[in-house]
Amino acid sequence: TLTVPVGTEVTWENRDDIPHTVTSDDKTTFASSLLDTGDTFSFTFNEAGTFDYFCSVHPTMTAKVIVQG
Repeated sequence: TLTVPVGTEVTWENRDDIPHTVTSDDKTTFASSLLDTGDTFSFTFNEAGTFDYFCSVHPTMTAKVIVQG
């Protein structure tokens, strides 16, 4: 879980040796392409709320970003 203020750009980096994605639970708020080792994906959270996400390759890999206004 990561907590940030509204307006924060969050960047994920794949430091694993297998591909992953960053996909919001609703699959529309944000969704990265397949990230190979060293690839990054960024998203700016402009609204307060809790944003659950997962890896579409490994759906049991889950996390959340809490955005505070």
